Amino acid sequence: MLNDLFIIDAHEDIAYHLSYFNRDFVNPSIPCMITLPWLKQGNVRLVFNTIFVPAEFKPHKTLEIALHQLSIYDRIYDEHNDDIFQVKNTGDLFRLQKDSRIGFLTLMEGADPIQEPKELNDFYERGVRIIGLTWNDQNQYASGNNTDSGLTKEGLELIKRMNDLRITLDLSHLNEKCFWEAIELCETIPIASHSNARSLTNHPRNLEDDQLRAISERGGVIGLVLYNHFLKTNCENPTCGEENRTTLEDIFAHGDYIINLCGEDHVGIGSDLDGAGVDDFPQDIHTIADLPKIGEFFLKKGYSEERVRKIMGGNFLRVLKENL
Repeated sequence: MLNDLFIIDAHEDIAYHLSYFNRDFVNPSIPCMITLPWLKQGNVRLVFNTIFVPAEFKPHKTLEIALHQLSIYDRIYDEHNDDIFQVKNTGDLFRLQKDSRIGFLTLMEGADPIQEPKELNDFYERGVRIIGLTWNDQNQYASGNNTDSGLTKEGLELIKRMNDLRITLDLSHLNEKCFWEAIELCETIPIASHSNARSLTNHPRNLEDDQLRAISERGGVIGLVLYNHFLKTNCENPTCGEENRTTLEDIFAHGDYIINLCGEDHVGIGSDLDGAGVDDFPQDIHTIADLPKIGEFFLKKGYSEERVRKIMGGNFLRVLKENL
């Protein structure tokens, strides 16, 4: 058992869940998967904390909700500064490796709140260091998995400005046309914060082999997403039933497939916990405190300790050191 894993989770919808369900970060009164005590218990050292505006609030409340979620994170940094701090640069990364506190690095899931590309600097100043251009829908910059269009003129401009600020491009959720257009424009190391292999589970949110290779050839990392429906075909709760719910074996299958295709330097974890209901995730993962089980399972499958450390955090840490 690895008790000293440096775990990075590349996708946690913390502010969305706290706000949408009006719950507490420490002592929640409703079912959830992420709390501060559970993050500490799971030895999660760095979180890509998202800004995510649900489709039902677009476009009329897009900016309002995004700013509200940023204020939630600001409050967390203030109220829990003995346990959490905001990561903005490589100095913060080095401090993180010596500090016992948990780092939060902000990822914008869907660039809708950036009303024009010239406003990108405002969000950069607030700590946004990773951006996925869109969610499943279409916005002013790009199109997601439910649509067919390519990047817009504004999308091209936004990526250029992201390059200038060295903001990491997150390719998860983009449709294939946008994926290829965006990755060709990207001048930093790209990532897919929460995506699996479409060859194993044929869902549009997962990536084809050539997409996985394109990310790895540029030094990037694919974060394994733990959502049942992206791990196993015909397993979208509640229809799949408890007996068919995914397990650590399904997580391993996607990780092992991508490693055999792309190499051990290009797989990480992007759980997406609290981005859906507690029953929408593998039966072995009850809360964020269970993330170490993934590393332990990979060890049992014969993976070396060095390889497991890369998967559980080292690979994403390498990308951040290059990009920030």
